Amino acid sequence: MKHLELLELCRSIKEEVEKAIGSLSRPELGQEVGIGEDGTPTKKVDRVAEDVALGILKEYDFKIVTEESGVVGDGDIYVALDPIDGTFNASKNIPIYSVSLCFSTSERLGDAFFGYVANLATDTEYYSHGGWRGGESFRDGKKISVSEEENIYCNAIFYYPKKDYGFKRVRIFGSAALELCFVADGSVDAFVDIRSYKNRGFLRIYDVAAGLLISTNAGAKATDLNGRPLEEKRFAMDERLTLIVANSILHDKIKKVLG
Repeated sequence: MKHLELLELCRSIKEEVEKAIGSLSRPELGQEVGIGEDGTPTKKVDRVAEDVALGILKEYDFKIVTEESGVVGDGDIYVALDPIDGTFNASKNIPIYSVSLCFSTSERLGDAFFGYVANLATDTEYYSHGGWRGGESFRDGKKISVSEEENIYCNAIFYYPKKDYGFKRVRIFGSAALELCFVADGSVDAFVDIRSYKNRGFLRIYDVAAGLLISTNAGAKATDLNGRPLEEKRFAMDERLTLIVANSILHDKIKKVLG
């Protein structure tokens, strides 16, 4: 599929997810309805959004990796899907929660070729087309690029600082997909996640794949905490990541400060 076709597909998913969760009451949004394939509790807003998204994606020849249902389909194109990234925010009507989709020609993140993230509360839309580090990224149709800030005294999103590393401001908004897009459009200077899960990392591939493609194609350098590239990360349920994402100069300074 061409990128314009994928953009329209993602927009249709976004619109249908908005309609579906808009029909739920505040108590229903946060209601626990089971345990997802990732082993975490499933909220009703997650289940409803995923059912809608999968209902559309299943019409295509895709292999979909998603939070609640695991791996669905056996097509040649891989899709990392997070129908609601920022479940807590959505359940509390905090306007920072998103739908996130990333498409790849293989299981490798480095083979991703289209990413889409939309804030479901504001309709702000980000997308990127072209290969890993070989494409362009956009916010509401306008090309975007990362901040040129080179000083560690900058504005960062950080999960979770163990001490004062010298940043000017540290924020956490609760939707990694959108937060990576905030780096992509220069709203913040860096995204850092040092959390650990079984000595690997905390973030899951469907949380960040689209945001990573969007931010790297907007000029960010993205690695794990050890400075290793992310291209070999897999579209798989057991994949976990730590992240440093910023322009290349700031990225290297952050890595050095983190030790």
